[in-house]
Amino acid sequence: MKYVRNIIVLLWVFLPLLAWSSQQAKASKQNRTSSAIRLNGSIIVIDGRLNDKGWKKIPRQGDFLQRNPEDGFPSSQETEFAVAYDSEHLYVGIRAYDDQPSKITGILTRRDESSPSDWVYISIDSYHDHRTAFEFGLNAAGVKQDLRRYDDNSADFDWDAVWEGAVNQDNKGWTAEFAIPFRELRFNGAEGLTWGLNVYREIPRNNNELAIWNHWSHEETGFVSNYGELNGLTGIQAKQPVYISPYILGQTGFNDAQIQKLSDYNNAANIGADIRKSFDVGITFSGTINPDFGQVEADPAEFNLTEFETYFSEKRPFFMEGGNILNFSLGFGDGDNSANSLFYSRRIGRAPQGYAITQQADVLSINAPEQTRILAAGKLTGKLNNGLSLGIMSAATAEEKATVNYSDGSQSQNVIEPATTFLLARVQQDYREGMTTIGGIVTATLRDLDGTDINWLREQALTGGLDLTHNFAERKYLIQSSLAFSHVKGSKDAILNAQLHPSRYFQRPDAPHLSVDTNATSLSGYGGKFIIGKSSGKLNVFTGFLATSPGLEINDLGFMRAVDNISEFIWVGYRHWEPGELLLNYSLNFNEWANWTFGGELKSFGGNVNGNATFTNNWRIGGGINLNKGGIVPYHLRGGPSIQGPDNMSIWAFIGSDSRRSLNTMISGNYFANGDDVTSVNLSPSLNWRPKKNISLSLGPNFNIMHDTWAWITTMADSLGGTHYIFSGLKLAQTSLTFRADITLSTTLSLQYYTQAFFTGGDYHDFVEVDDHTAKDFDHRFTHLPDDQLQFDAIGVLGGVDFDQDGTIDYWPTSAVYSDFNYKELTSNMVLRWEYSTGSVMYLVWSRGAAAADPFWEFNPGEGLRSLVDLDADNIFLIKVNKLLNI
Repeated sequence: MKYVRNIIVLLWVFLPLLAWSSQQAKASKQNRTSSAIRLNGSIIVIDGRLNDKGWKKIPRQGDFLQRNPEDGFPSSQETEFAVAYDSEHLYVGIRAYDDQPSKITGILTRRDESSPSDWVYISIDSYHDHRTAFEFGLNAAGVKQDLRRYDDNSADFDWDAVWEGAVNQDNKGWTAEFAIPFRELRFNGAEGLTWGLNVYREIPRNNNELAIWNHWSHEETGFVSNYGELNGLTGIQAKQPVYISPYILGQTGFNDAQIQKLSDYNNAANIGADIRKSFDVGITFSGTINPDFGQVEADPAEFNLTEFETYFSEKRPFFMEGGNILNFSLGFGDGDNSANSLFYSRRIGRAPQGYAITQQADVLSINAPEQTRILAAGKLTGKLNNGLSLGIMSAATAEEKATVNYSDGSQSQNVIEPATTFLLARVQQDYREGMTTIGGIVTATLRDLDGTDINWLREQALTGGLDLTHNFAERKYLIQSSLAFSHVKGSKDAILNAQLHPSRYFQRPDAPHLSVDTNATSLSGYGGKFIIGKSSGKLNVFTGFLATSPGLEINDLGFMRAVDNISEFIWVGYRHWEPGELLLNYSLNFNEWANWTFGGELKSFGGNVNGNATFTNNWRIGGGINLNKGGIVPYHLRGGPSIQGPDNMSIWAFIGSDSRRSLNTMISGNYFANGDDVTSVNLSPSLNWRPKKNISLSLGPNFNIMHDTWAWITTMADSLGGTHYIFSGLKLAQTSLTFRADITLSTTLSLQYYTQAFFTGGDYHDFVEVDDHTAKDFDHRFTHLPDDQLQFDAIGVLGGVDFDQDGTIDYWPTSAVYSDFNYKELTSNMVLRWEYSTGSVMYLVWSRGAAAADPFWEFNPGEGLRSLVDLDADNIFLIKVNKLLNI
């Protein structure tokens, strides 16, 4: 293990230095320049018409070039823009000429939603660091979009600013006006400022044309680093007010069975506030007190049969906005490791980890919160004029208790989640005009366990890391590397739980590099990655490795499904973007990978070939094939020895129609099979329809059928103290149906409806016991358990195995096991959103959910849907109003 650690350190330190020392001087590129003109008393009214006197004497820029579909060719339509400013605002006016104005498309949606509309964007690198930009867009219907670009190529679409914009259509095309308050941009004061600037336009009817003012080709890398320059800004002293957005909320909740009993309604009220303050040095403070996210859409339904946690994306606005600044990735690409990070904001306000403890048998009801309350959270983010990016966050969550009510009128309570403080500090320093960035992070999770019965949770968790991104050879090549550590402390039970957790299974008897220490009160580990590749031109190549030691534990504030892993990969991709007679563009990808434990055990070795293409009619196709050589699987026996995994393959494909059309569809599917006769088929069609330009409807069913020959059941014990690992065949059927409706009445008033029905059923059959866990052949790896030796009760609970059928159980399960299962769930969410003034919003919300489960095999989605509709559901009606105050 120490050799792996030394290799990681050597690669992280010396290879970047080697690449840096061989750095070629960046070729100078002649960027375009635009000047901002001070208005000096002239007034610009934001109505989208460009007819104010202030615009008439300002020179305009034009000559946009295409990036798509014909890279480097003049735009099919002429575009001009001009830039002005006064003491508080930056103004941009854009004239989008169109020789067929009747074909201009403007789809009315909620703010920040993309659509196949005509769009214009302005993107401002106010730090002038060639890595960060603040971007503002308007479509031909006046819908706003804003985002923050970072790390040159990445974007945070959840960033929101307070600004004004308007559009107008005429017989020449259409026009757009922007008024961006200087306080919404981040910059360091100076008498004369030079910023990065780019302006671009999207024309969907011309094969999704993208025309750019300061053009760069597909052959070149980067995004913000390719901007032109905006000069002429002098004497700007932007005011930095405090934004306070208090909210008031009222809600009522009830079950359908209580609809006649008003006294049983669960009524509640709440108040809180969000605070934002920007400082002249380029730093912004954002805070929230007693936040509520009742308007946020629920997570999709799932039925997880694995031992690993499911990753859910963040949907809460406070944590979404600027969350990228705090991120520290330990993953790469889009596979299972892509979500690995030292910061996973869903840990803050998570579902309580404990459970109710009953003290009597006559339980009447149990009341427990579904989520932990966030008392307050704050973050300080931004960038200083020396290129130092800074992110500091702190959050506090409340202690949560479960209340058990008994039939005699008594109650008992116990803590199910302790009061917890989360801390994070993230820094990144730019060098060489942003071509090299070195950063670091430290996080801490501190739980107050005094006086609680949940000492099996860790009391303290610390993580930290260093990362480096280095572009060289005129940005044609890239190095990414990171090192991370973790150190957790707690009671013996807490650290024993960490050692026995499915992510590491220190108790594996066939792993000499692992061992359990029952007296340990701390656990430490490390991880890292090193990736190098070519990211420019048509042919791209990346290779690298990722490693996580067995003791790495980051899941108190981060995310990682499993550790004890060393992975290497090679990826080769070819992109062709010149349109032809048949195709607009296409890409091909070739991948190879291998994975080992820190003990040198091969877990898998494989590769895939995949590709996708867009036709000249904007239909899209894609697919691929994946082949994998089976190795050992360290977690299937849930802490027992590893077991040999079979070779496997999968095939996937998709086809989609032209998304610009009012009616469009897509269908995707995949097929999986392995050497043990395990097969799985998944099919996901979808349909999208815009009957009007302000109405969008979508329907997305999903169908999955799997036949497994060795699905995990349980461990069983015998009278001699032996442990037996039991699997079985499994027929699994699963389907879901998701429907969305978006009705946008204006750019500030919208109604959204979401509902999902989810059904799954499983039938366990042909039970087997592990015989030789190292055998490649299924019949040698497992021993069949005849049905007449299995003892089930009336509701299908497995009682044990009676080999000689003498009425005495020879093996008995260590946990309850059902022969079958059935689960169904119906959730819905309706949100009316009204932005009654800039930055001030009212929400009306109705959420409804019902679920049912039983231990019997049944799969009839039609009947299941009817039964779900008839179930007594939980309902929540909520009204939330906030008001943006500028102090």
